[in-house]
Amino acid sequence: MKRSIFDDIYSWSIFSEMRQIDFNGHLWVRSEGNVLIDPVAMIDSDLDQLDQLGGAALIVLTNRDHEREADAFRKRTGAKVVVHEADAAALEAPADRLVTDGEEIVPGLRAVHLRYGKSPGEIALYFPGKRAVLSGDLVVGEPVGALTLLADEKLADPPKAALELRKILALPFDAILVGDGHSILQDARQRLVECLQRRTDVYINRININEIDWVRRDSPEPYNFDDKDLDPLIGAQRLGYRLIRLQPGNASFPMHLHHFGEEMFYVMEGECTLKTPRGDLTVIPGDFIAFPTGEFGAHKFVNTGDAACTLLAVGTVLPHDVSEYPDSNKVFPFVAGRIFRKGDSVSYWDGEVS
Repeated sequence: MKRSIFDDIYSWSIFSEMRQIDFNGHLWVRSEGNVLIDPVAMIDSDLDQLDQLGGAALIVLTNRDHEREADAFRKRTGAKVVVHEADAAALEAPADRLVTDGEEIVPGLRAVHLRYGKSPGEIALYFPGKRAVLSGDLVVGEPVGALTLLADEKLADPPKAALELRKILALPFDAILVGDGHSILQDARQRLVECLQRRTDVYINRININEIDWVRRDSPEPYNFDDKDLDPLIGAQRLGYRLIRLQPGNASFPMHLHHFGEEMFYVMEGECTLKTPRGDLTVIPGDFIAFPTGEFGAHKFVNTGDAACTLLAVGTVLPHDVSEYPDSNKVFPFVAGRIFRKGDSVSYWDGEVS
């Protein structure tokens, strides 16, 4: 087996003469028990390596056709077989556990049900801590460096299958591991968007707002507003688009400004209070508000009324951006992925040795 860019994920392959493509199995090594995913046959040296790495506690199948060598590995390791409930009846050997859409299989691994895949219970697997997705059959790593969808003749409804992949696009990820073909280990979101853009039966760069459910942010009050995050679903690259719905008492993000990214808000319905270091302002439907970079772009919206207020937010997406939070004296350099107190700053030479 060979390791991927993740130190704890291994893969191995067999070559399909019929399809002229690699079929891949994956192993996630965990102290709480290893997870085998869609296991294909192993050569003896790989079997020895599997034993050395601790065998397996679970075998996760992404669809009924990826049962492959699951029963042999179950007998070898004692692992429990996991599959989506819609594919359970189609397996040759009974599964030990059935999962549903969004279920956490083990900590750090979540099932994403792709309803229009090759089988009724096809799932992708999401590793949030690794910003990685593992696709079973629907997304194929072919040719090298690109992604395609499974052949249309193997899908009952190819357009619906393609659009169902918005469930993947809605997730933050950088890598896609595949059951068939070659995995994409960086810029995988863009490769998936390009795959969907090449299709003529769907137009992935368009979406109707009614096709998206409101999502309640998992944030402390009053920042637990509802939103619809649009840009990842339609292939945006340099602009972010989001609908924000502030219920009475809700506030948008804490007072902040951007040093490089520019934002614009449009009030669609209702009214709320725009709070800035220059004072408060009531904004109403039809208002466009620009937030330029720097101190004059500091802002926060608060709904002090008794009806919901809906805002459209548009902003540039820059990986080198820096946000600053004047109320709490914090700064957030995006590339660092961490927020710091400005008061903790040190000199350039602090801690250095000669």
